[in-house]
Amino acid sequence: MQRQIQIFEDKNIPVYTLSYDEADALRDFRDAHKITYPLLSDPDSKVIESFGILNTLIKEDDHPWYGIPYPGTYVVDASGTITHKFFDSNLAVRVGPEQLLSAALGESVEIAERTEAESSEQVEFDVYVKGENLTSTVQRNLVAQFRVPKGKHVYAEPAPEGTRAVNIELDEIEGLVPRDVIRPSAESHKLAGTDETFGVHHDIFELAIPLTVNNAAGEEIRVSGSIVWQSCDDEVCDIPVSHPFEITLPVAAAPAVALGSKKGTALEPNAMAHFVKMTERRK
Repeated sequence: MQRQIQIFEDKNIPVYTLSYDEADALRDFRDAHKITYPLLSDPDSKVIESFGILNTLIKEDDHPWYGIPYPGTYVVDASGTITHKFFDSNLAVRVGPEQLLSAALGESVEIAERTEAESSEQVEFDVYVKGENLTSTVQRNLVAQFRVPKGKHVYAEPAPEGTRAVNIELDEIEGLVPRDVIRPSAESHKLAGTDETFGVHHDIFELAIPLTVNNAAGEEIRVSGSIVWQSCDDEVCDIPVSHPFEITLPVAAAPAVALGSKKGTALEPNAMAHFVKMTERRK
C-alpha cells in the first residue's frame, strides 16, 4: 500500500490514521512497517466517541478492547465535509487504496468519445478488477462499466415486474468473499402515455462488488459470473441479456500481524509489552 500512499502524497491528499493504541505502540508499528503518514493516538477514545464510532459491542468491563472504534475510513473534502464512509463488518478487512483514491479524487466514470463509425445500438460493457491481485484484508472492486446507446435505458434495481435489473451475478467460488453490489443512484423514468415511473440508468455508469478472499497466498483465484441487463426505449424492450465473464487473479499474502505469526512478532518485538500495557490501563 505504500505505493498508493505515495500517490496520495504526490497529489497533496493528506492521510491520517486514528487508533486506540498509545503513542509508543504506534511509533513501533510505524517503524516496523515503514509507514510515512501520521498515526494519531486516542487512548481515552475521546475523538473516537466524538465521531460516533465507539464499538458498542464491547462492554466497559471487557478488557482490553473497550474503547476501540468500529474499523473504517472517512474521506473528507477541503471544507471538512465527509464525502465517503467505508466500514466493514469484518474487523480484519479495510477499504482498498484504489477505492480510496477514486473517492478522494472525485473520479467520475469516463470513456473516450467514440466516432460515429464506432457507435453501437446495443449496450456495451467492460469487466475488470481495480488492482493487481486479491487478498484477505484489502477490498478490491470488481467493476462492470456499461455504455447505453442514446435513446435507450436499462432497468435499475428494483426493476418493474417481469423485467430484469442490470446486475453483476457472481458464481459461487470457493475462497472468494464478495460484498453487496454498489450501484449508482437511479434516474426516474416515466413510461410514455402512462403515469408509471421506474428507476433506470442511461449513458455511462458502473456497478461494483468489493471482493476479498480467504485463499492461501500464492494461489490464483478465478472470478466468474454473468453481467445481466435489459434495455428499452420508450416503446420496445429488448430481451434480457446474460453475458458470462471470467477473470483470473493472483492471491497476495496479508500483512504480517504482531502476535499473530512469527514474522509479525519479529517485525514488532515490543508488541506483547504494548498489549500488556493496554490491558492494564483500564483496570
